[in-house]
Amino acid sequence: MSFEYLFDITWRQIEKSPFELLAFSWFLFCWFGYNVIIDNFLRSSRGLSSRMHLYRVQWMTSALSRDNRVLDVNILRNLQSSMSFFASTSILILAGLLALLGASNQALIIIKQIPFAVIPPKIIWYLKIFLLVFLFIYSFFKMTWSLRQLNYTCILVGAMPPQNKESSDDFIPTARRAAMIGTMAAKEMNRGLRAYYFAIAVLSWFVSPMLFIISTGLVVYVLYRREFRSQIVNILSTQSSSGSD
Repeated sequence: MSFEYLFDITWRQIEKSPFELLAFSWFLFCWFGYNVIIDNFLRSSRGLSSRMHLYRVQWMTSALSRDNRVLDVNILRNLQSSMSFFASTSILILAGLLALLGASNQALIIIKQIPFAVIPPKIIWYLKIFLLVFLFIYSFFKMTWSLRQLNYTCILVGAMPPQNKESSDDFIPTARRAAMIGTMAAKEMNRGLRAYYFAIAVLSWFVSPMLFIISTGLVVYVLYRREFRSQIVNILSTQSSSGSD
């Protein structure tokens, strides 16, 4: 059985369910669009990521004045443990999704008991599962890459000289590089976490494509509000405006 034949069968089934295709297209537009716009075009200085970068620069610059950097290492270890947790969780979820492929008939029977559920063709059902598989694979790679970047941050912290041994001003670029790599790690972590958020929206697709469209829009709204309109953003902005910057 060739790939072209499988693609032809899949496309014929999708054509019979245009609303399913519309919901899937809306999801791709929201997911890719949000990541591209937030990470590349909408870089407001009042956003949560931008504000936290300023505090990372302050953190790494302050680390230059500490002879014993146990505190900094413990903070980095705590961040690494969070990344490892999400990466491990992604693997466990993937195992559950692969098990779901073998229990599709039982799952469809359960969904049929929901009053407003829409029962899709088998091809569409598998598409929904593979979309979740893709999201958690994506999240796993983002979390592990973020973990590696935090390891590089640890190396840069270790490269900082002990206090009063050398001029700390000569190592300010190293501190700033450490802060930049830490911000890059946070950016990758955010992308991995967004995959979790959007995966929750995909779960609603198993019930109804209309519910899927609504859930995807709500996820975009929640993510945007937490990034730019949350109370923690206002607090960080107020503190920064009253400080030296």
